Amino acid sequence: MNIIINACLGILYQAKGNQVLLASRPEGKVLAGHWEFPGGKLELGEDTFTALTRELNEELGIIVHAENMCLIGNVEHQYSHGLACLDLIVIKQWDGDIQALEGQQFCWCKLDDNIRPEPLLPTTIQIFELIKNEKL
Repeated sequence: MNIIINACLGILYQAKGNQVLLASRPEGKVLAGHWEFPGGKLELGEDTFTALTRELNEELGIIVHAENMCLIGNVEHQYSHGLACLDLIVIKQWDGDIQALEGQQFCWCKLDDNIRPEPLLPTTIQIFELIKNEKL
Protein backbone atom coordinates (compact mmCIF):
# COMPACT_ATOMS: atom_id res chain seq x y z
CA MET A 1 0.00 0.00 0.00
CA ASN A 2 1.37 3.39 -0.98
CA ILE A 3 0.94 6.17 1.55
CA ILE A 4 -0.04 9.53 0.05
CA ILE A 5 1.38 12.58 1.82
CA ASN A 6 -0.58 15.75 1.03
CA ALA A 7 1.51 18.75 1.93
CA CYS A 8 2.09 22.39 1.07
CA LEU A 9 5.30 24.33 0.63
CA GLY A 10 5.86 28.04 1.06
CA ILE A 11 8.19 29.63 -1.46
CA LEU A 12 9.08 32.72 0.54
CA TYR A 13 10.36 35.17 -2.03
CA GLN A 14 12.31 38.41 -1.66
CA ALA A 15 12.28 40.40 -4.89
CA LYS A 16 15.29 42.39 -3.71
CA GLY A 17 18.04 39.90 -4.44
CA ASN A 18 15.70 37.47 -6.28
CA GLN A 19 15.93 35.04 -3.33
CA VAL A 20 13.89 32.20 -1.85
CA LEU A 21 14.12 30.70 1.63
CA LEU A 22 15.28 27.12 2.24
CA ALA A 23 15.26 25.31 5.57
CA SER A 24 16.96 22.14 6.75
CA ARG A 25 14.84 19.25 8.00
CA PRO A 26 15.30 19.00 11.77
CA GLU A 27 16.77 16.00 13.60
CA GLY A 28 14.23 13.27 14.25
CA LYS A 29 12.32 13.80 10.99
CA VAL A 30 12.50 11.65 7.88
CA LEU A 31 15.43 12.82 5.71
CA ALA A 32 16.79 15.01 8.52
CA GLY A 33 19.48 17.44 7.37
CA HIS A 34 18.14 17.70 3.82
CA TRP A 35 17.18 21.17 2.60
CA GLU A 36 13.65 22.03 1.50
CA PHE A 37 11.12 24.80 1.15
CA PRO A 38 9.33 25.26 4.50
CA GLY A 39 5.83 23.87 4.96
CA GLY A 40 4.24 20.61 5.95
CA LYS A 41 1.40 18.13 5.89
CA LEU A 42 -2.24 19.10 5.71
CA GLU A 43 -4.19 18.08 8.80
CA LEU A 44 -7.69 16.66 8.59
CA GLY A 45 -10.12 19.33 7.39
CA GLU A 46 -7.44 21.87 6.42
CA ASP A 47 -7.12 23.48 3.02
CA THR A 48 -3.69 24.25 1.59
CA PHE A 49 -3.58 27.91 2.66
CA THR A 50 -4.75 27.18 6.22
CA ALA A 51 -2.18 24.41 6.58
CA LEU A 52 0.63 26.58 5.25
CA THR A 53 -0.32 29.47 7.54
CA ARG A 54 -0.15 27.09 10.52
CA GLU A 55 3.09 25.40 9.41
CA LEU A 56 4.98 28.64 8.75
CA ASN A 57 3.91 30.00 12.13
CA GLU A 58 5.02 26.80 13.91
CA GLU A 59 8.31 26.45 12.02
CA LEU A 60 9.39 30.05 11.40
CA GLY A 61 7.28 32.20 13.74
CA ILE A 62 5.82 34.27 10.89
CA ILE A 63 2.22 35.12 10.11
CA VAL A 64 1.03 34.81 6.52
CA HIS A 65 -2.40 35.87 5.30
CA ALA A 66 -4.25 34.03 2.51
CA GLU A 67 -4.36 37.17 0.35
CA ASN A 68 -0.53 37.10 0.27
CA MET A 69 -0.39 33.52 -1.02
CA CYS A 70 -0.36 32.47 -4.67
CA LEU A 71 -0.69 28.81 -5.64
CA ILE A 72 1.60 28.28 -8.65
CA GLY A 73 1.30 24.52 -9.12
CA ASN A 74 2.27 21.24 -7.56
CA VAL A 75 4.83 18.48 -7.75
CA GLU A 76 4.75 14.80 -6.85
CA HIS A 77 7.63 12.59 -5.85
CA GLN A 78 7.75 8.95 -4.80
CA TYR A 79 9.84 8.57 -1.66
CA SER A 80 10.43 5.22 0.04
CA HIS A 81 8.01 6.24 2.82
CA GLY A 82 5.21 7.45 0.50
CA LEU A 83 4.09 9.60 -2.40
CA ALA A 84 4.53 13.30 -1.63
CA CYS A 85 1.89 15.50 -3.31
CA LEU A 86 3.02 19.07 -2.74
CA ASP A 87 1.16 22.30 -3.43
CA LEU A 88 3.57 25.15 -4.22
CA ILE A 89 2.65 28.56 -2.86
CA VAL A 90 4.60 31.76 -3.45
CA ILE A 91 4.60 34.25 -0.58
CA LYS A 92 6.06 37.72 -1.00
CA GLN A 93 4.80 39.31 2.20
CA TRP A 94 4.56 38.13 5.81
CA ASP A 95 4.49 39.54 9.32
CA GLY A 96 7.27 38.90 11.83
CA ASP A 97 10.91 37.93 11.70
CA ILE A 98 11.90 34.48 10.50
CA GLN A 99 13.12 32.30 13.37
CA ALA A 100 14.29 28.68 13.56
CA LEU A 101 11.63 27.43 15.99
CA GLU A 102 12.29 23.73 15.30
CA GLY A 103 16.07 23.92 15.57
CA GLN A 104 16.44 23.92 11.80
CA GLN A 105 18.85 26.03 9.79
CA PHE A 106 17.69 28.34 7.04
CA CYS A 107 19.27 30.31 4.24
CA TRP A 108 18.31 32.58 1.37
CA CYS A 109 19.21 31.29 -2.11
CA LYS A 110 19.33 33.35 -5.29
CA LEU A 111 17.11 31.92 -8.02
CA ASP A 112 19.61 32.89 -10.72
CA ASP A 113 22.49 31.12 -8.97
CA ASN A 114 23.30 27.43 -8.61
CA ILE A 115 24.96 27.85 -5.20
CA ARG A 116 22.64 26.01 -2.82
CA PRO A 117 23.05 24.08 0.41
CA GLU A 118 23.47 20.31 0.19
CA PRO A 119 21.86 17.85 0.29
CA LEU A 120 18.63 19.05 -1.31
CA LEU A 121 15.48 16.94 -1.29
CA PRO A 122 14.56 15.66 -4.77
CA THR A 123 11.38 17.74 -4.66
CA THR A 124 13.40 20.87 -3.83
CA ILE A 125 15.52 20.29 -6.95
CA GLN A 126 12.31 19.88 -9.02
CA ILE A 127 10.86 23.10 -7.64
CA PHE A 128 14.02 25.09 -8.39
CA GLU A 129 13.79 23.84 -11.98
CA LEU A 130 10.16 24.96 -12.15
CA ILE A 131 10.65 28.44 -10.70
CA LYS A 132 14.14 29.53 -11.74
CA ASN A 133 12.90 31.14 -14.95
CA GLU A 134 9.55 32.32 -13.62
CA LYS A 135 8.70 35.88 -12.71
CA LEU A 136 7.65 35.35 -9.11
